[in-house]
Amino acid sequence: MSYTGFAAFSVRPWGEIEDFYRGIAPTHVNFQAILEIVESIVASQRADQLAAHTSMHDLAVRPHPVHEGGSDFVAVRASGTFAPFGAVDPGNIAIEHVSGTGNNDRLIRPVADAVPLFWRFMIEKWGIHPVR
Repeated sequence: MSYTGFAAFSVRPWGEIEDFYRGIAPTHVNFQAILEIVESIVASQRADQLAAHTSMHDLAVRPHPVHEGGSDFVAVRASGTFAPFGAVDPGNIAIEHVSGTGNNDRLIRPVADAVPLFWRFMIEKWGIHPVR
């Protein structure tokens, strides 16, 4: 089994996650893009359809409700992450669909592209669109 960065997927409330990233983003700018993604989820009217978990540097998101045996999730990885494919350079964000089959999809882009890239993964992987 490949390293995912998450020991287990225990769901955290979106408000708690938003408060966490809001608290660290001012002093750790590499988390600003993750905060922007979380804020977009809360504003999207889709937070009830998405479950989240965090590790030290990463945010994991999957459809809600979380079912036993389901292993796919999307990881949002900021610089400083311990991702299995290597470090994410400052100024970039990695978004990775971690698949139970091992056929992961991963893109690394500038942090300015983080929110649209995140929603691209939500739409392509699970058909979840933000309400605009």
